[in-house]
Amino acid sequence: MDAPPCITIVTGPLGAGKTTLLNRWLGTFERGDAAVIVNEFGDVGVDGELLAGRVNELVELTGGCLCCTTQADLVRALLDLSARVPPPKRVFVETSGAASPAGVVRSITRGPVSRRMRLDGVVTVLDATRLERLRESLLVTEQTAYADVIVLSRAEALPDENARAEALATVARTNPAATLAWATRGVLTDPAEGDLDALLAKRTDDFAAPWVIVRSDAPSHEQGIESVSVSLDGPVDGDRFSTWVESLAVLYGGRLLRMKGIVAVAGVPVRVVLQGVGDQVEVSMASPWGEDAPRSRMVFIGYGLDRASLEAGFAACAAS
Repeated sequence: MDAPPCITIVTGPLGAGKTTLLNRWLGTFERGDAAVIVNEFGDVGVDGELLAGRVNELVELTGGCLCCTTQADLVRALLDLSARVPPPKRVFVETSGAASPAGVVRSITRGPVSRRMRLDGVVTVLDATRLERLRESLLVTEQTAYADVIVLSRAEALPDENARAEALATVARTNPAATLAWATRGVLTDPAEGDLDALLAKRTDDFAAPWVIVRSDAPSHEQGIESVSVSLDGPVDGDRFSTWVESLAVLYGGRLLRMKGIVAVAGVPVRVVLQGVGDQVEVSMASPWGEDAPRSRMVFIGYGLDRASLEAGFAACAAS
């Protein structure tokens, strides 16, 4: 049975470079393999015209935000694309810079779309020279918090390595669970990360940069979105851990925006990876532990998180 079409959300503030990056990525697909849905807040679409030459299927949704007024239009467009014979392998949904990813994620992971297509990631594009938006705008903070992958555009405009390090630390304070990449005029600066699949594959990395976890414990933003990182040496009990994760969805509801975990489960020889976006949690298997000492790590991003409770709950999942 063929895999269902996957959906990639591309979000970020106005002027961050979403369309430029997406245009580059579309060039790596065969023409019929990808489709694009573009949301323009105004009544006249511009981004769609820039992308139209790259794909056979392009849908423009204008006159409102995907997160609210045009959400039903998004669902209809996705269902229509899924009914194509053959359907596209990937659908990119480029949101307006004025849209929160929350409503878009709900449209995809609930209802009829979820039975025909799957969400494979949220990519947020941020202008590396304008990261003060993370302190000033709740919307940009939400767009960052939901990301699986964060692409920092305009890398060439930063003066030195110190500026780059500070930019990475600023982003990590909001979302230490995301894969980070740099781009210059839509081209990723690391050739090894030249396509989307390579970036999404890095989501299973075992928090390879230790500074991310450390930096994420900086004071949270004025808007109230914060990240909490917890860790545990040794494996967890699978049943207790599963029950605890389910209880968090009930406890926090819509306040828990993002969750990532690389977990050692007793009796399982490989790393278990959790990717949570909103109330949708995906579980996958990654590399074997081999000679590495099993260690479990989780990152939670949301509003009003209780650090002490999360630490205690995770500790209680430890295998006997």
